[in-house]
Amino acid sequence: MTTQLMMAWTFLVSGVVLTVAIGAAPAKAASLPDAAVPDFVGVQLKTDNFKIETLDKVHAAGFRIVRRGMYWTSVEKEKGVYTFTDYDPQIQHARKLGITVIACLFSGNKLYEDSPGGVLTEAGRKGFAAFAAAAAEHYKGQNVLFEIWNEPNVRTFWRKNGTHNSDEFANEYTALVKEVAPAMLKADPDCFVMAGSVSNYWQPSYNWTEACFKEGILKSGIRGWSVHPYGVKTPEEFAIGHKITRDLLKRYGAPDMPMLNTERGFSLKETAEGWSGGSMDRASEFQAWNLVRQYMMDQLHGVRLTIWYEWGGNEGFALTNAQGALPAFDAAKVMIDQLTGYKLVGRIDSGYEQDYVLLWQNSQGQKKLVVWTAPPAGDSPDKAFAHQAQIGMGVAGSVEAVDVQGKETAVTAQGQ
Repeated sequence: MTTQLMMAWTFLVSGVVLTVAIGAAPAKAASLPDAAVPDFVGVQLKTDNFKIETLDKVHAAGFRIVRRGMYWTSVEKEKGVYTFTDYDPQIQHARKLGITVIACLFSGNKLYEDSPGGVLTEAGRKGFAAFAAAAAEHYKGQNVLFEIWNEPNVRTFWRKNGTHNSDEFANEYTALVKEVAPAMLKADPDCFVMAGSVSNYWQPSYNWTEACFKEGILKSGIRGWSVHPYGVKTPEEFAIGHKITRDLLKRYGAPDMPMLNTERGFSLKETAEGWSGGSMDRASEFQAWNLVRQYMMDQLHGVRLTIWYEWGGNEGFALTNAQGALPAFDAAKVMIDQLTGYKLVGRIDSGYEQDYVLLWQNSQGQKKLVVWTAPPAGDSPDKAFAHQAQIGMGVAGSVEAVDVQGKETAVTAQGQ
């Protein structure tokens, strides 16, 4: 079959009846969500919206993962006493809903050290490890994945009196992880703990990652490496950083370690790191496209889960606000509704590098296509252009398609 698609700058799902040979699905890593939609589709929550009612809305929208900071200072207010009352009701409710929680273990604690940021002393590291082990024990078997710190390669979240992506930061963070991961695994041998949370895909962050690997962080017991692929304008450019990071994992002896995207959003504000460019009057439209393509690109490159930043907030990344749902929210819901139960098979060559034709299949053997065209790397969304593409399938079929807002779009199919 030759399927002729009007490749507008959009997201299309087409119900094509195909007879394509499908390889076996890769083995699932322990404790990680399945590779089918929506199990790997996540969103960031924060202190102000980590609530029962928000979790209900997140679940109704189709998301099955939430990421939330778990602050050492809020758990251990008295030395050696760990109280999880700020998190228990929500995590228990998430479990009932079938939502996986990524708990990002974070913050210093003046009971152990008074540092300018990060965790820098032996006393601090041992104290943080005890807190993390208590969390692992407390939430054993409760669908919680743990992440050690948030963006420790940058001054914003490690310490302001140092240098972004420095060997010094890498050494300090690695020392923390080497203390924390074994303690958590002793408390719960089945605990899934990840490290990294690396901010930005650019050369300094790759240097920092390699410095951590040289210091032996991959041998600490961690079971995943997390990234925050800011620093590029388009989701398609994630491919570069994903490959560099994967190559580093291979070089330092962990070729099969899962990679996870635990934070990335595309902002509506020009001043934000996640701004993709283009006309401001189309910013909401571009954000909706970027959201879908982010989840698609991560799956295409073997990243096991993706967290959109964020559900609410005023930084321009939010899916909802006081007025209601934004176009990116609608796009997420369309994506999830259309692809629930489907797993990615792979990319089909259309003959043009910037065209993406991804084939998905469910357990009944039904197939769908997700199709879009991307701008050149580093360009704004409006640099993509509408055109036609012919996709050879070898069988006849029919096509139905919707765009990111759930509206029917112009697609024709011709069987041969």
